Amino acid sequence: MTEQTVLPPAGWYPDPWDTASQRYWDGRTWTGGVAPAAAPAPTSGDGGLAAGVVGPPQGRWGWGDVGWTSLVTALLVLLPTIGLVVWVVASGATELDLTSAGGAWLVVGLQLLMWAGLAGWPLWAGRRKGPGWRRSYGFVVSGRALLIGLGGGVVLFFGMTALDVIVSAAFNIEINSAAAEMVDQMRTATAAFTVLLVMIALGAPFVEELSFRGLLWGAVVKRGASPWVATAIAAVPFALIHFEPVRLLSLLYAGLLLGVIRHYGGLGSSMLAHATVNSTAAVFLALSG
Repeated sequence: MTEQTVLPPAGWYPDPWDTASQRYWDGRTWTGGVAPAAAPAPTSGDGGLAAGVVGPPQGRWGWGDVGWTSLVTALLVLLPTIGLVVWVVASGATELDLTSAGGAWLVVGLQLLMWAGLAGWPLWAGRRKGPGWRRSYGFVVSGRALLIGLGGGVVLFFGMTALDVIVSAAFNIEINSAAAEMVDQMRTATAAFTVLLVMIALGAPFVEELSFRGLLWGAVVKRGASPWVATAIAAVPFALIHFEPVRLLSLLYAGLLLGVIRHYGGLGSSMLAHATVNSTAAVFLALSG
């Protein structure tokens, strides 16, 4: 009978690659969270600032959970969408009528299904394979995180606006968000219109940041990669999943800046910055009619 190896519990230990540092061990593998060896081990709040990675990712989750999140999201989006297309064609229509209550609520339902995949698996993995989603993905609550999130949101908003203007002028095209165009058609369905505005303002920042700057960003860092590599990797699918080719440049910029904000302020900061931009857009949509 072979003796089973007992791994040390999660915590901060001397860095096996750098004697001047300590590195966070998640109970199974070394993570990307490091801190000076002489400094007190960061445990909560914004103490992780000393580590370079605010709220270093914790838990046994990783690339496998990224794959499952992608698969579940794809199935939850593709299967209902295919069914909806078949139903629309069978009914003799050429497109879904978003001005009707039925069509508007279908859009809300499809968006919720997509979010169930993007957020559902990360929430489950953070709870079952880590100390809860907040600690697993680096959600930090502090005054500094608040300032970084709000300030980053302002920079993000004006940067995206400037890039859209530049692309519009360079290619002589009108640039508008696909979500904005869709929501604009739903104005006559007041209840669904209002719900979707709230989803854009608050729901999308939570779900997208949890998936891209939480699970995916953290999985890359846990493999020992630089947070800047994680930022670049997470920015690409974030930009592509919006399905807006004309806004690809501004969306890539958003993904990169949100990764930087997550690095210095934690996941809560990137969620707040994202919500600042989306809430501003939602207010404009609500008033523009």
